[in-house]
Amino acid sequence: MRNRCKKTAFKIGLKNGLQRARKWEILSECRDFLLLVQNMDLELLDLFEIQIEEYLNMYELTEHYLEKVPMSVCWYEGLIDTEMLLMEMKDYVLL
Repeated sequence: MRNRCKKTAFKIGLKNGLQRARKWEILSECRDFLLLVQNMDLELLDLFEIQIEEYLNMYELTEHYLEKVPMSVCWYEGLIDTEMLLMEMKDYVLL
């Protein structure tokens, strides 16, 4: 699997950009981070960061986890592209 989030240096064109980059340590290293920030709710970005961090910290992937891998992890691993992710998340609402 190819990892979509290799370290990439860029400036974030947002107010408090540095603070946000620290907040989303993993996501902010992704090449399409700006697209995510421009097109997604901040709460959803928080959720993605948590899901990806949990995935990266897993000692072993269980069969139960593999049955319902979060879309954010699929995107992180390059299984779906950013355009598809944004289309899928367009009408997503956090409760």
